[in-house]
Amino acid sequence: MLEGIRVIEMANVISGPFAGMLLADMGAEVIKVEMPGGGDPFRMWSASQSEISPAFAAYNRGKKSVTIDIKSAEGRAAYLKLAASGDVVIDNFRPGTLDRAGIGCEVLRVTAPSLIYCAVSGLGHVGPDRDRPTYDAIAQAMSGLWSQLTDLDAPQPVGPPMSDQLTGLYAANAVLGALVARGRNGGVGQRLDVSMLGASIAFQPHAVAEFLSSGKIADKLSRAYNSQSYAFVASDGRPFAVHLSSLPKFWKALLVAVARPELEEDPRFATKQARGANYEELHSVLQAIFATAPRAVWLATLQAEDVPCGPIHTIGEALEDPQVRALEMTRSFGSGDRATQLVGYGFAASGGQPEGTGRPVPKLGEHTEAVLAECGYDKEAVAALRRASAV
Repeated sequence: MLEGIRVIEMANVISGPFAGMLLADMGAEVIKVEMPGGGDPFRMWSASQSEISPAFAAYNRGKKSVTIDIKSAEGRAAYLKLAASGDVVIDNFRPGTLDRAGIGCEVLRVTAPSLIYCAVSGLGHVGPDRDRPTYDAIAQAMSGLWSQLTDLDAPQPVGPPMSDQLTGLYAANAVLGALVARGRNGGVGQRLDVSMLGASIAFQPHAVAEFLSSGKIADKLSRAYNSQSYAFVASDGRPFAVHLSSLPKFWKALLVAVARPELEEDPRFATKQARGANYEELHSVLQAIFATAPRAVWLATLQAEDVPCGPIHTIGEALEDPQVRALEMTRSFGSGDRATQLVGYGFAASGGQPEGTGRPVPKLGEHTEAVLAECGYDKEAVAALRRASAV
């Protein structure tokens, strides 16, 4: 889908690299620019510097790696040439960092007006807090997202790096829109600003709408009450989920599955509104029932009545699930001693995956000479850059 599109990724850790990887999944040539010596800090999250850490592999498969020291004059010149050859640049440095280095958006777009520049930041490029250091937990906390995932009386860090990855998703989405716009407006690029704080708030449209219309503040159970989502533990100690949604047929089917038809007439549970108001009571009644048999028995019984349900898996159990296997959600990237098993693509396309998307996780700087050659640097010029420690 993005074959022929070149993305220059001047980004580290998660948010920017995840955006770049999503574009690589669609066939873009993504060139990751790293500092010589260490590269992306996620490379070092392993016992040996010679190994590729799972943290780095997770967000960088399908890319090429080039080392350029942008702190040197020679390195900055090389970077400017490389960036001018691209269609998209993604950076996730603090606002103004690359501008002060002389390689920011305004400099690049003077010589490459068709360039799409996606600047990823923690708290945004405007506002009183724009320069503060920000990581996933801070964006989750400030956006209100974390408040819906934990008990605020005893808050705990939760789950995967959602704000980081949401930012990558929104950044990739914005880049796709900008590429379409460039095709319509005569090839003119544009600047995109995507913040972790903004992306995390944008991901909460329902909670925001509820607050703006009624002042209601969502908490960790608001969604469960509204959607009639439940978690239960069976007699064998194995957890599972039931989601009744708003359709009466699922509530009725549940009562058939648990052989408790009289609950339909119980005034506490007779309507969806009543079930929401008495959520904890209904959960208690159903949990007592589900504690009488193993999970597999209940899932089979519920599925036979077409009740939306499923096991609550660990990640290991999820990857072994036959349905997940059918979706090919783990794949091998690279071959031979470069093969790495990683998560697969989040979509399937009738045209198949473009050539190159199965590229292995790149070693630090392994594509430097080939990529710089495309920018006009011959072997002697690259050797000179190496002598100057610019690459």
